[in-house]
Amino acid sequence: MKRTFIIILALIVSAFASAAQETSTDTSQVSIFSVVEVLDEAVTTAEKSRVVYRLDRQKVSGNANLSASGGTAVDVLRSIPSVQVNSEGELSYRGSTGFLVYVDGRQSVLEGTQALQQISAANIEDIEIITTPSARYKTEGDVGIINIVTRKLDQSGFSASLNASGSTIGSWNGDALMNLRKGSSRWYLGLTGTQQKGRSDFRQDRKAIVDDYVTKSLSDGERFSCNSSYIARLGYELNLNSHRILFEAQTGVTEVARGGDLKYDEYRTLAGATINDALYDSKDRYSNEKRLAQLSADYDWKINERGDNLSFRSRFRYDWYALEYTESNMFDESGARYEGTRGYEDEAHWDIDVALAYDLHYRPSGKAEFGYQLTSYSEFGDYSIKYWNREVKDFQWQDHLAAPFWYRRQLHSLYAMATDKFGPLSVEAGLRGEMTDDRMHFEHTYTSRDIRRWNLFPSAHLSYEAPGRNIISAGYSYRVARPGIWELEPYITYEDYYTKKTGNPDIRPEYIHSAEIGYRKHFGGENVFSVTGFWRQRTDVRERIRTAYRPEPGVTLDSLVNAGNDRTLGIEASATVKPLSWWRLAVNGSVYHYRFISTFAGSSDASIISSGFSMMNNFNLGRTTRMQFDANYVGPRVISQGREKGYIYFDLAVRQALMKNRLAASLVFHDMFRTAKYYSSRISPTLVSETFVRPKYPHIVLSLTYTFNSSGNKEKSGAVSSGAMFEGKDF
Repeated sequence: MKRTFIIILALIVSAFASAAQETSTDTSQVSIFSVVEVLDEAVTTAEKSRVVYRLDRQKVSGNANLSASGGTAVDVLRSIPSVQVNSEGELSYRGSTGFLVYVDGRQSVLEGTQALQQISAANIEDIEIITTPSARYKTEGDVGIINIVTRKLDQSGFSASLNASGSTIGSWNGDALMNLRKGSSRWYLGLTGTQQKGRSDFRQDRKAIVDDYVTKSLSDGERFSCNSSYIARLGYELNLNSHRILFEAQTGVTEVARGGDLKYDEYRTLAGATINDALYDSKDRYSNEKRLAQLSADYDWKINERGDNLSFRSRFRYDWYALEYTESNMFDESGARYEGTRGYEDEAHWDIDVALAYDLHYRPSGKAEFGYQLTSYSEFGDYSIKYWNREVKDFQWQDHLAAPFWYRRQLHSLYAMATDKFGPLSVEAGLRGEMTDDRMHFEHTYTSRDIRRWNLFPSAHLSYEAPGRNIISAGYSYRVARPGIWELEPYITYEDYYTKKTGNPDIRPEYIHSAEIGYRKHFGGENVFSVTGFWRQRTDVRERIRTAYRPEPGVTLDSLVNAGNDRTLGIEASATVKPLSWWRLAVNGSVYHYRFISTFAGSSDASIISSGFSMMNNFNLGRTTRMQFDANYVGPRVISQGREKGYIYFDLAVRQALMKNRLAASLVFHDMFRTAKYYSSRISPTLVSETFVRPKYPHIVLSLTYTFNSSGNKEKSGAVSSGAMFEGKDF
């Protein structure tokens, strides 16, 4: 697949050259759009504002963070207050990984951090962070929605862009986009390929106690990961006077893979007597490969001059092949296989999204919106496992553990909301009702889940603009975090030889109250100061509790439970100033208090005061050269049964525009002083463990961006989201 993708990219490069010769021989007529803020000779080097605030969200510029060049959406978000990325590359916001990911107003074909890792930073215009979503949006995600607004090639005639990047650890991104606009119609074709690799030194020291068995193990070695995707999309858009139609088709392959090659030193006693003291080599592997296709269709009808609008959104996705594979192997000092497992989960799933909305403009500044949404997700599959048999020296199927299953979730949603403006006061309020229908059956365990529930979810937002560009805002939303199918699966899978995991079909959803209040002040042109206080309360928090696995002394089991309730109270502050005409400084900081109240016997109460800090220095070194130096501090946080320590790291990036700004080259040095380290500890009555992870170095990224436009029209600045789902006034 990678080879095919590279060949296609090469063909597209040839098409660029051919199109350039046929459509424009005068280079002065070429309009440039690239990751450099310089679009053509007539445009200055003025940078786009890094953060723009709206009534219910903040909008982060995709090209303001130079150190994200050659990276992904995860790298763009790293400098945002309260954003953390752990040793596995998983992103959390305000201490939670529970967020929805949208791309141009549509739910992503992937989920969570994986979705963000597959979106090249070079293709991002803006990222919208909606922490208290209105009634218009789905209620999933305890910290809201992250919407990626991609760059658009929307000029008349033919236009195209090509991006490529690679790093010293083997990560790379490549994408190509071609656009053809004639009059009211537009065709576009996009190809995206990405491979994000990670390599880390890993060390874990743990002690497990089961009755009279005491097992001490020390593991040391290397862990690695590789997340890749190859996506193609074809779209057609027709814009008439009062009608807009959009069709898009996507298909591709995604894979998440990780593993480790470790050495284990195991010492086991029974009632104080030594029963094992040996060295082992461990090789564990995990992969999740999907082949997917998605069709979507949008329709908008502007009914009258007043602005009343009827909109229809639809999406159908089908994953005709999905294989989740786990492998764990232990070898003794002679090289002979001592233990081994191989697990297979074959799946097929599809989901459907349909939304119908009507906007009624009852007065020039006021709008009411009414809508219905249907979400349906279905999955069927089969889990099977092999165990290594030492006597026959072969892997054997465990027929008694085979687990065919099927699962379906449907959500029916009705909502109503209104927005209005009364002088300097902007108001938005809404109510959303959702009926959840969950059905699941596991054949092996005869486990079933059949749940129907109806919930109401209110939301409200206020904004007041006082004289002197002083803005005060407030927001509230009530949300839910429903468990995914992977959290409900009752069978046991292997993380490595010493670590097993299991889901819980009886797990309950989390319910979340979120509120925030903010103040923003604009002064001296481009200078801005912002401070936000936030509060979040969750009930029935889902946590993985790690305990000793009794059937196998020395092995631990991660079980999913509703562990308790928690509260988070914090404050975020940011300031952007220009001390000099060529120097822009952005400083962000956050402090929050987290308290967990346990309601489960295997967990305990916990609290922590954590903080984060980032400083981003942007320097314009001439008309076509930029440099950025970042300093970042990530504070400690509480995890299940333990804590993670904080750390600090520094990045340096340089960007150069070439070929009269048609080509942009960026070079990024990540963690240039090698200070990023990840340390965590877990303590329970049956388990004590300490884990240390340090990324491999060096990590240097080179990225190139080239854009061609056959017309003389400049690229639209500030691309907007698809449809009317994401809209609002900047302030």
